[in-house]
Amino acid sequence: MTMEKRLGILLAGALVALSCSELRKDLPAPVAPGVNVHDAAWSAPLNSGFHGRQLQAAQPAWNDQSCRVCHGGDYAGGTSGVACFKCHAPYPHSVMFSIATGRHQGYLRAGYFPLPACQQCHGASYTGGPVVAISCEQSGCHVDASGNGKSPEACNTCHGTFSAAANLTGLPLLLSAAPPGSVAGDTSAASPGVGAHQKHLLTGTTGKSVKCQECHVVPVSWTDPGHILRPVMTMAQHGPSFSPRATMTAVASVFFRDTLANLVTGNGSVAPHPAFDPGTTKCSNTYCHGNWLLRKTSASSIAQLVYKDTATVMVGASASPAWTAGSAEGQCYSCHGLGPDKYTPVGHEDYALSACAFCHGDVVDANGNILNRAKHMNGVIDLVSAFGGTRPMK
Repeated sequence: MTMEKRLGILLAGALVALSCSELRKDLPAPVAPGVNVHDAAWSAPLNSGFHGRQLQAAQPAWNDQSCRVCHGGDYAGGTSGVACFKCHAPYPHSVMFSIATGRHQGYLRAGYFPLPACQQCHGASYTGGPVVAISCEQSGCHVDASGNGKSPEACNTCHGTFSAAANLTGLPLLLSAAPPGSVAGDTSAASPGVGAHQKHLLTGTTGKSVKCQECHVVPVSWTDPGHILRPVMTMAQHGPSFSPRATMTAVASVFFRDTLANLVTGNGSVAPHPAFDPGTTKCSNTYCHGNWLLRKTSASSIAQLVYKDTATVMVGASASPAWTAGSAEGQCYSCHGLGPDKYTPVGHEDYALSACAFCHGDVVDANGNILNRAKHMNGVIDLVSAFGGTRPMK
């Protein structure tokens, strides 16, 4: 062996020794040479030597660069071959939360919102715990528009207005939780998670404001079964396993528990049986969108005059509006009419839009604008007094 090679080997050995010495000087002593670097207390949460407590109390403040030297920049193992995420998937945050779509919101969503994992470090109330004395309810994190702390478990944390007031309860809380944004962070009405939520709940201009519970089962707690889609656990030969996420559909269940959508008309002959197709995002068979029937024999004598020719009934358009189609699905003729410029129901005499106010002047004006939302799609026929006033849908 040449002198140059011998010197090279000695120099390399010296560098390795120096680097290892520098790396290990601030860490607990190995249990045994060559076995591991950290002692048993390092992984025992209730022990004073637990790494969470040690890192929290470090003076000067802990810097995770020393951890990355062995465990890798992504904490996936590095030269040590030991991944931090074997024990606690959502932590350390510095890498995982920055590479996840939407930062930690995206990471939590991908993990089916494992909030108990957050509580392990940040405490049951998320305001700081025995492992990490850092509150989630601080500036830049979980606060409302006024800077007041709000629980990560608030409905509007995951969907709706994140900056809504922290002290909301009851209906105002539910309204603030209506998308946008959706759980996936979408704000466009073209997204199924957003769609026509606001049009139905808050800014509706054509009918009453619908409540969340009229289409969904509103959970009391975020942990209620069915609230958050979770992977299905099955028992395999080598322990529990989870079904692939790709086989699961993260679509909110729609139940149409509202009595108006289910309104029976035609003297009991038409029961809507409304339904929602998550594939097409379309509602069907709802009274609200024209699944109704009126019998001529149930109308007052003067109201019978608007039945066309020999028609004995009037029927709505029974539209199947797409949840994501926007205002195109909310035109007058969509629910009662045959198409653009055809605003009267089948069985009704044909009139221009401007003539609607003549009989329904308490509801609509000559330009087709709804004057009183409470009297439109409300389960009764609202006529001006000269034409018989309000009458049931029969």
